[in-house]
Amino acid sequence: MHEFSPERFFRWRCWWDYSTGLSGDLFTHEYDAMNQVLGLGIPNSAMASGGIYYYKDGRTVPDVLQMTFEYPDKGLSLLYSASLASNKRRGRVIMGHDGYMELGSDMKIYADRGSSKYKEKIEAGIIDPTRPIFSFTPGLKQVDAITSATEQYFAGRGLLYTYRGGKRVDTSHLHIKDWLDAIRSGSEPACNIDRGFEEAMTAHMGTVSYHEKRKVFWDVDKQKIV
Repeated sequence: MHEFSPERFFRWRCWWDYSTGLSGDLFTHEYDAMNQVLGLGIPNSAMASGGIYYYKDGRTVPDVLQMTFEYPDKGLSLLYSASLASNKRRGRVIMGHDGYMELGSDMKIYADRGSSKYKEKIEAGIIDPTRPIFSFTPGLKQVDAITSATEQYFAGRGLLYTYRGGKRVDTSHLHIKDWLDAIRSGSEPACNIDRGFEEAMTAHMGTVSYHEKRKVFWDVDKQKIV
């Protein structure tokens, strides 16, 4: 128990007493985006490390966190790296052998210089690996009235708006529409309870690994972290 503290009240994310740290906070949004695109589900294993390396202000939640989630059945790993001491954006990247996709305030797809699929075109100079073979950049056509740090974080990653039928749409409206449509029709929303469970368990695996300083696994049969 702690006496009332304005700092703890407004900055509750900084203490394990009230928070699940970077894994249960910022990572969940990044994971949800990747899960919607790739259908990742719950990883086979997770390993986390980090610490309080910059903000020596009494907080208990780490300000630097690195996590690796393994999906051997899908032949991929999901890497998450966060440092609250730096404002540099490291972006969201999906990397494959023939190319990679950068997802943020815009979307760019590049051919990998070691690609087998594009080898002949790269050697012939038809494809330049330093330039995107596809790109999409939404235009900024409204007054910037975003003031909160959280919304700025989302805006910088292209999470506040998208396009539907050639028109720019606030993604929060799409979330609400998806929810209302589910209520009206009796269907499930895009991010349903199953997606929420996958997100929560993945984030908890990272948190448990950090606390216990070990690699943790997901027991599919028992539906628990071991």
